[in-house]
Amino acid sequence: MSSSVFEIREHTVECQHIREYARATANTQEDVLHLAIKQYIPLDNLSPSKGDLTIIGTHANGFPKELYEPLWEDLHARSKSNGFKIRSIWIADLANQGASGVLNEFLLGDDPSWSDYPRDLLHMINVFRKEMPMPIVGIGHSIGGNILCNLALMHPRLLSTIVLLDPVVQQHATAPSGPNLVQASTYRRDLWPSRTEAETAFQKSKFYQSWDPRVMERWCQFGVRETPSALYPNQKGAVTLSTTKHQECFTFMRPSWDAMSEDGKTIVRRDLVPDMHPDSLVKFPFYRPEPPNTLARLSGLRPGALYIFGADSPMSAPHYQEEKLHITGSGFGGSGGRKEGRVKGVSLDGIGHLVAMDAPEKCADAAAAWLGQENKRFIEDRKKYAEWAKLSLEAKSTFSKDWIKWVGEPPKPVKSKI
Repeated sequence: MSSSVFEIREHTVECQHIREYARATANTQEDVLHLAIKQYIPLDNLSPSKGDLTIIGTHANGFPKELYEPLWEDLHARSKSNGFKIRSIWIADLANQGASGVLNEFLLGDDPSWSDYPRDLLHMINVFRKEMPMPIVGIGHSIGGNILCNLALMHPRLLSTIVLLDPVVQQHATAPSGPNLVQASTYRRDLWPSRTEAETAFQKSKFYQSWDPRVMERWCQFGVRETPSALYPNQKGAVTLSTTKHQECFTFMRPSWDAMSEDGKTIVRRDLVPDMHPDSLVKFPFYRPEPPNTLARLSGLRPGALYIFGADSPMSAPHYQEEKLHITGSGFGGSGGRKEGRVKGVSLDGIGHLVAMDAPEKCADAAAAWLGQENKRFIEDRKKYAEWAKLSLEAKSTFSKDWIKWVGEPPKPVKSKI
C-alpha cells in the first residue's frame, strides 16, 4: 500500500540469538529468526535536521504492523503545530507474527516470549544506528507497550520518552474475569476460500465495527495472506491469517499445567515456570510472566511516559490506571514519575483496549501534545551537551578541577615500622 504522507521502505534483520524459551524455535535452539520491518519517512522531511524525532513503534498481539499507519499519518499531521518534526518511524512485526511470522513460519515453535522482542528491537536499532540519531522515542500498543518498557529498562537512556497505548503492564496478561481472549482466539476461524470472502466476513463481524475505516482497509490487506502456508500446505488459492491463531494464543498465555500441582496452587516443576511472579492473579493452567514482572520494575522506568488508556478496556479500569501512574518512574533509577511531571495519563471515553484501531486521531492528539512538550526537554538537553562538547579533548577526557577538589589531597605515604 502506497502512502501520500510517507516514503515506505522495507528491511529485514536477524533476531536476537538464543530465545528466552527453548521451544520458541522448532528445529534447533540456534535457529535464526528474522524481523520484517517497515520504515516510514515523511515526504515533507526527506532531508531531516538534527533533533528530528526517530519513532520506534510496537504493535499489539495478533495485529500486523501496518494497522498503525493511520496513527502515523495522524501523528504526522499534528507534528508541526506541536513543535516537532518526524525523521522516520520504524515498526517491526514480532518474530512469530505478521510478515515476520511468514518469514519464520518453518522455524517457529510453541513458546514465544515477550522478552525476546526488546532484544530484537535493540539489535534493530544498532543495525540502523546511522539512521536513528537521538532523540529516539517509542510508541507501543498493548503488549507493545510492555515491550517498550522493557527496552527502556534494559537501556534506560535509549528512548527519550515513550507513549504507551493501553499497555499490558499489571498482575495479569488477560483479565482474571470477563471475556476469555485465549478461548475465543483458539476457536476463531482462520481459513477462507478467497480474500473477497474473508473481507466480507470481517465487514460483517461486530469485532471490527468500531474500527477506523483506514485501519480496517489495512486489516483486509495485511491481516490475511495467501495459501499454501506452513499451516495449510495443501490449500491453494485460499487465504489464512497472517498471524496464525496458534502463535497469537501462544503469545497471549503460556501453559503451566505441567509445572503445577493438580489443584493449581503449588509449583512442582520450577524449571518449567522460572519466571512465574508470586503475586500474579493468573497462574493455572496458563500464566504470562511479563506483565507482573514488568509492573514490579516499573518504578525504575527512566524515560518520561504518556499513558493513553481506553476507558472501557479491561486492562485500564480506574484502579489499574492509577496503579501505573503512581508507580511509573517513581523509584530508584526512574524519571521522577508523575510528581515531577514525567508521567501523565489520558483516558479515552467510550474506547476499549484497541485504542489505536478505534481512535487513531484521538491517540495522535494526545501523543503529539506529549511529544511537543517532551521535545522542549530534548532541545535543552542537546544544548547542554553541545556546550560541553565545545571543550578541548583534554578537558573532556582528563581530571577536572572539581574532580581534584572533591578527591582531596594526595594520600600520605605509609611509614614503615622497620
